[in-house]
Amino acid sequence: MKKLTSTLSCLFIGLSMQAAPPQAILAEKNFDFLANYCLNCHDEEKQEGKINLEDLDFHIKTIEQAETWQKVLNVMNSGEMPPEDKKQPKNDEKAEFLDELALTMVKAREVLSDSGGKITMRRLNRREYQNTMQEILGVTVDVEALPEDGGGGAYDTSGSTQFLSSDQFEQYLKMGKTAVLEAFKLRENKAFSSPMVFRVEPEETVNPFLYNELEEMDDIYLNYKAWIAEVDQVAALPENKKIMDELKKEDPKLVPGNIEFYRQANKLKGMPNPNKYGFRDHRRATFGNLVKNRSYAYFKHYLDLPHNDRGTYLKNVWGTNRILIKPPEGTLRPGKYKVRIKAGVVEGSEDFRHFIQLGHPQRTNHVRSGLADVMSTHHVSGSIENPNLIETEINISSSTPHEFAIQERQPSKNTALRKIYEATKKKNGYGLPPSIWVDWIEIEGPIAQKETTLDKTLKSHPVISSTNSHTAMTEFKQVRKFLTAFAKSAMRGREPSEKYIDQLMEIYDGERRNKEQLRVNWRKLVPSLAEPISIILASPGFIYLNEPGQDESRRALNDRELAVRLSYFLWSSPPDEELLKLVEEKKLRDPQILKQQVDRLITDPRADKFVAGLVHQWLDMKRLDFFQFNVALHRDFDDSTREAARQEVYQSFSHLMRGNEGGELGKLIKSDYVMVNGLLGTYYGLDGVEGDEFRKVKLPADSPRGGLLGTAAISAMGSDGLESSPVERGAWVLRHLLHQPPPPAPANVPQLSEVKGDKLTTRQKLLAHQAEPQCASCHRKIDPIGFGMENFSASGKWRTEEHFHAKGKKAMTWKIDPSGKFHKGPKFASFLEMRDRIYDEQDDFARGFTEALISYGLGRSYAFTDQELASQIVASAKKNNYAVSDFIHSLVQTEQFKSK
Repeated sequence: MKKLTSTLSCLFIGLSMQAAPPQAILAEKNFDFLANYCLNCHDEEKQEGKINLEDLDFHIKTIEQAETWQKVLNVMNSGEMPPEDKKQPKNDEKAEFLDELALTMVKAREVLSDSGGKITMRRLNRREYQNTMQEILGVTVDVEALPEDGGGGAYDTSGSTQFLSSDQFEQYLKMGKTAVLEAFKLRENKAFSSPMVFRVEPEETVNPFLYNELEEMDDIYLNYKAWIAEVDQVAALPENKKIMDELKKEDPKLVPGNIEFYRQANKLKGMPNPNKYGFRDHRRATFGNLVKNRSYAYFKHYLDLPHNDRGTYLKNVWGTNRILIKPPEGTLRPGKYKVRIKAGVVEGSEDFRHFIQLGHPQRTNHVRSGLADVMSTHHVSGSIENPNLIETEINISSSTPHEFAIQERQPSKNTALRKIYEATKKKNGYGLPPSIWVDWIEIEGPIAQKETTLDKTLKSHPVISSTNSHTAMTEFKQVRKFLTAFAKSAMRGREPSEKYIDQLMEIYDGERRNKEQLRVNWRKLVPSLAEPISIILASPGFIYLNEPGQDESRRALNDRELAVRLSYFLWSSPPDEELLKLVEEKKLRDPQILKQQVDRLITDPRADKFVAGLVHQWLDMKRLDFFQFNVALHRDFDDSTREAARQEVYQSFSHLMRGNEGGELGKLIKSDYVMVNGLLGTYYGLDGVEGDEFRKVKLPADSPRGGLLGTAAISAMGSDGLESSPVERGAWVLRHLLHQPPPPAPANVPQLSEVKGDKLTTRQKLLAHQAEPQCASCHRKIDPIGFGMENFSASGKWRTEEHFHAKGKKAMTWKIDPSGKFHKGPKFASFLEMRDRIYDEQDDFARGFTEALISYGLGRSYAFTDQELASQIVASAKKNNYAVSDFIHSLVQTEQFKSK
């Protein structure tokens, strides 16, 4: 014990004399806990279980020390230590020790994994590869086959988590060649001077189909009635008396007039042949009754509505619940198209149903209704008398389906919608009433697109013209110039070596000879060019954001390297012409010019890629996609709402980054406005918000919506799709707003579902969950914050009561109590008060954001060696009320960002 005391004394004396390097230290006050409850069995003399805590240093410097301390944490969390027959600590005392040790272990892991600021050479991640291919070829590549990025808490920009195998190289090669061939098809389409226009008038397609459906139902029903009339006659014959008695004995309901009886009509002697009435067999014959009962009244109601002579009403369940957009085969060439929809809402219909979805129609498993893939959701805000025009753009490639459809927004699981339909039918006799009327739909394209790298290279270095004759020498000379220029552009300004181009030309010549394409026109040269181009797009110079140099020590990036790092940081895509021009002029490193370029880049629409990439990972938004929400409980939180909720968070950050509201980062915690579109405006109950564009909407003074905590996304992430989770929500706030991340949950902790008394409120369940000190050590910090957010349902709707519903049990309702107290901090009586207290801690929020920005921007995990850098950035941004752009400017101007 003397040795342990001596070690601590020397350590703290040393710390007082000089600044220590990054380290993880368990506070000295915890020595008393170990002395009272552990060292009597685990000192140097006894060493029970071969564990000697007396020699264990409180200054964790090695993995071996960390492993021993982790074992101490594990056995304490599991309740194994101290043994039951030994002196036991009080719950608060044990909780305090576990809290201290758990946080020390988190810090130890950071220290021992600190790279010292070294950046591992990294490749393009999925997002960057997709964006880069779009810039170079104008083609959107499906990146699902590429390796996952990030992992282990690292950002997807971190080189240390990125790997590349020979199989993945083959995948890059294959994807590249497919994309190149598609790009050449897009170029061919640019030769067409006028785009194709195709219009759908639903009164000429949908309505006639419905009339035919009704006629067929009438015919089927009449045949069904004739068939059962003959079955009834046969059943009354003397020879069937014994069979009828047996059927009644089996089930008294099996008598004429009951549908189940007719399904067993084949047991009767002399049963009428169903084929005579147009049915395949006796079971199919009974379907004639089902068809009419199921949807006849529904179709008839819709067709009897006014305005069917100039449009149609979207149906939600049976029949033509979608309107097809299917131009004649061969008319949709690859490219970008505009889709226009003229529609209005039915007066008196529910607001949340005033949305249409555009996508590809369902064509699998014999299903002929609905959408298999929703591409976008749009707000219908006009009336039938004055419909509004909705306009959007879609990309069509050679591999995507060339037919589209629109439908009323609906849950992804059609079975849930049918239950709603049946319940409504019992009330009104026909089913769901209409909410949207469609006048017409139009698709136009391909429309003009901006020039790609391929376009520009072919323009400045043309290969063979389709009209001019040429020699093989001329052809090779032109192709070589083109490949040299294209490789330089694709590799972000790096000159390819002569040897590299020689090899590409050999491949080109081999492809050309294999395809017998000697002395042919330009169009037939495309397949031969595709191979060397795809090799360029799979080469290390393209795949890797390489900053070469013989000396592996830190050095300043040159202008080209800085331009690449800057553009992939703020655009997740390659540098544009303006950046490359500054590279040629060797001006980019000038601090003032660099600042101007950062301002330009973050105002460009391409910076939305930066926002999505950073914010999604910084705020752990992957959890938003973890659960399918129960439609019965959260009907209007569907995939469309989920995507809009995600965009609200991105738009809120983007709004600040681009200088609005003074750019103050704290507005993400508390603001008097929201960034919403028509869908979210409807979801939040905000009046006058129409259309699909996100915009700033002012909030009333008492609104809980302003800031991240009021968004549907954050509430949904803190739930399981059924109920809210105060634990998830509280932990999220600690991690991302207060910069106090709780340690990982210990093993063997009982789940809430195991807490007895299922009629307990959520607060009561969690308080019971904290009975054990290993739970209380974290939950006393987490749960009060989660309780403060309980006014938000699992899907983010505001509520004042909590309900208990269970089959066979009495339903109960409780008033929600959002009051609480921060651990070792102030009390709060409501969500609004809690949000105010979190807003007061903007310094901590700014620090957490800065550490995330450093990790994302430098392509490596934040470490202790970055503390001074983070402090400099925070101090600089604080001078301007923590303007988001100031954080970005400060990082870009640092030596760390501008160095290899």
